[in-house]
Amino acid sequence: MKVYARSTSLTAMVAIAAMAVIFILAYRYWGEAAPDAAEPAETAVTSTSAPAARPQVERLSALFPRTENHDFEAPVAGSYELPVIKLAGDGALRDHTGRATTLHQEYKGKISLLSFIYTRCQDAAGCPLATGLLFDIFHVSDRSAELAANTRLVTVSFDPMRDDPDAMATYGQSALEDENRDAKMAWSFLTADSHSELNPILGSYGQAVSIASDADTLKHVLRMYLIDRQGRVRNVYGLGFLDPRLLLVDIETLLMEEAQNKES
Repeated sequence: MKVYARSTSLTAMVAIAAMAVIFILAYRYWGEAAPDAAEPAETAVTSTSAPAARPQVERLSALFPRTENHDFEAPVAGSYELPVIKLAGDGALRDHTGRATTLHQEYKGKISLLSFIYTRCQDAAGCPLATGLLFDIFHVSDRSAELAANTRLVTVSFDPMRDDPDAMATYGQSALEDENRDAKMAWSFLTADSHSELNPILGSYGQAVSIASDADTLKHVLRMYLIDRQGRVRNVYGLGFLDPRLLLVDIETLLMEEAQNKES
């Protein structure tokens, strides 16, 4: 028996499933744009066989090419510093299985990329874009053991009344059931029991959300947050900076910072 009491209407579940299909298609499309797209298709494996290991990269910035949407050279990891912005907020949540957790527990002492979404969002420059970017990074994370071992993705819904754990499980299904997920970075899909529990979390990150005039759309500013192992916000990305190379170079910069601190 599940530990939460929540029901999701048939209409809402159909909408969530449709959005999940969109993300899967976007995941496959953008995956084709990554440098490993030219690799031969992997041979189908049986349930007793592990997926073949993919070629590894030395630098995280090599995982994605320069594109028309982000037509500039990415900075060199370690050539700049990422000042501490503030402590990352915490609060009670549930994962996609209904298990009680907190945001800091989900960070698990790893460098984390945090995104706030709602599953019914259909704004191409909103939640689908943010989740698609995380799928891009998730997809290639098995090409860097350092990235997969030291970094995790965290997606939190700001629509707890509709996005219960079952809805979050549907939303993240293609990542949660990825056949090679053990070689990739972990990804948490979280929701809250109520707005009263969620609002302090949103406020601590400065994530504004309001209800639109149609009472079904949630207006919000797209944000993604880089959290270090100490639970501190080190960067905040808006719409114009959602280039996977920038996020990965920032992660690599934090990893280099950690290595330097260990040596000193």
